[in-house]
Amino acid sequence: MSTRTWLCAGFLALMVQAVPSTPARAETVAVDAVLLQELQQIIQRQQEQLGAQAETIEALRSRVDQLEQKATQTETIATEAQSTAEKAIDTAEKTSAGRLPDRVITSGQEKIKLAISGQLNRAVNVADDGEKTRAYFVDNDVSNSRVRFVGTGRVTQETTLGTTVEVAFSPNNSFDVSQDNEQADDFIDLRKVEGSARNDRYGRLLFGKGSAAADDTAEYDLSLVAGPIMYSGVSDIVGGLEFIDDGDRTGVSVGDAFFNFDGNRQDRVRYDSPVLEPGVQLAVSAGSDQRYDAALTWGGDYGDWTGVDIGDVTTLGALSLQEPNADNVRWRLAGSFSALHNPTGLSLTLSGGMDSRNRGDDPYNLYGKLGWDTSIFQFGATGFGVDYTYGENVSDEGDEGVSVGLAAVQLIEGFGTELYAQIRFFDLDRDNANSVDEIVVGTVGTRIKF
Repeated sequence: MSTRTWLCAGFLALMVQAVPSTPARAETVAVDAVLLQELQQIIQRQQEQLGAQAETIEALRSRVDQLEQKATQTETIATEAQSTAEKAIDTAEKTSAGRLPDRVITSGQEKIKLAISGQLNRAVNVADDGEKTRAYFVDNDVSNSRVRFVGTGRVTQETTLGTTVEVAFSPNNSFDVSQDNEQADDFIDLRKVEGSARNDRYGRLLFGKGSAAADDTAEYDLSLVAGPIMYSGVSDIVGGLEFIDDGDRTGVSVGDAFFNFDGNRQDRVRYDSPVLEPGVQLAVSAGSDQRYDAALTWGGDYGDWTGVDIGDVTTLGALSLQEPNADNVRWRLAGSFSALHNPTGLSLTLSGGMDSRNRGDDPYNLYGKLGWDTSIFQFGATGFGVDYTYGENVSDEGDEGVSVGLAAVQLIEGFGTELYAQIRFFDLDRDNANSVDEIVVGTVGTRIKF
C-alpha cells in the first residue's frame, strides 16, 4: 500500500473510535430535537413580537402624519378665516361707500342658468272727477310691480330650453281703485308660468300661461315715456274711476270707456317663427276657452327707407287677428307702429283696434303720440310725450271717448330708476244718456327695476 492509503485507513479508524455507541447516539439526537423545537418556538415568539412592534411603529408613524396634517389644516383654516374676515370687512367698506358686492344666483339644476328680476312701480294720482279732487296712492297698472324667475339651458349651439315664472304683486292697483273704493284689495296675478323651446332655425314653441300671439300688438312703442306711464292703454292709470253725472256716479268707469283692443295673457300653446328678412316674424297661438290668435310683427334699423334718405331710423310694428270668444264679438283686429329717428330722438307712434260684432255698431279705438327723447342731465336720458286717443262705441253704442295726455320721464341710469309725471284729460260724450263730467288726473311716480 501507498503512504496515502495508510493515512486514510488510520483516519477512518480514529473516526470509528470517536463515534459513540448506538444508544448514546439516540439519546443525543432526542436532546437535539427538543432544543431545536425550543429554539424554533423562541424564534417564532420573537418574530411575533417583532411584528407587533412593527405594527405599533406603523401606527405611531400614521398618528404622527395625522397630527402633522391636522396642524397644516388648522393653519390653513386659520389663514382662510382671516382672509374671509378681511374680505368681509372689505365688502362692508365697499358697500358703505356705495359699491355693491358681487351678485350670485344659483339654480337647482347644474346646466340651468337662473335669472331673477322684477320691478316696483308706485304712483300718486290726484284726480278731479267734476265733483271732488282726491289723491289716490296706487300701484301703477301701466306696468305694475312684479317679480320674475327665468331659467335657461343650452342643449346645443342652436337649441335652448327655458322656463319663466312671473308674478305681479300690485297692492291698490290703479285700475281697481275708484271713488268709493280708495283702498282696493291686493292684486296678485300669475302673469307667466310657461316653458319654452327655441331653435335658431325653426323658431320658438311656448307652452303654459303667457302672452297669446296678439298680446302687445296694439302697444308697440319706441318712445321713452311708453315704459312706465304713457302708451295706448290710456285707461290703466285710473281705470276704476267712474264718470260723474250731476253729482252721481254713472257706473261707467274710465276702463269701460277706453280700450285699445290689445291681446292678453292666457293658458295656451304658441309658436313663433324665426325672424325672416327684412325683420318679419309670424306668431300663432291656441288658448283655453277656444281662443285663437295670429300676429305679424316687423321692425329694424334703416338708413334709407323707401328710397328716401331720412337718416338712422328704428321702426317696430305689429298687426294681429284674434278670436277672443267674447259675447257678440266675431273677431278682433289690433295693430301698432312706431318709428324713432335716432339722431334727434323724435318718435311717432300710432295704434288702432276694433271688434267686429254680430249686431250693432262696431267699437274701435285710435291712438297717436309724438315723443322726444333727449339728454338734459348727465345721469340719464329724458323723455317727453304728448298723445291723443279717440274711441267710439266702446262703453256703449253711440258713446264717444276722447283722452289727451302730456308726460315726462327721467332715467337714473345704473340704478334702474325712472321718475315720471303725467297730466291726462278724459271726456265721454254719451249718445243714450246725459253728459258726464270730465276727469282730469295728474300723476307722479317712480319705477325701479332690479
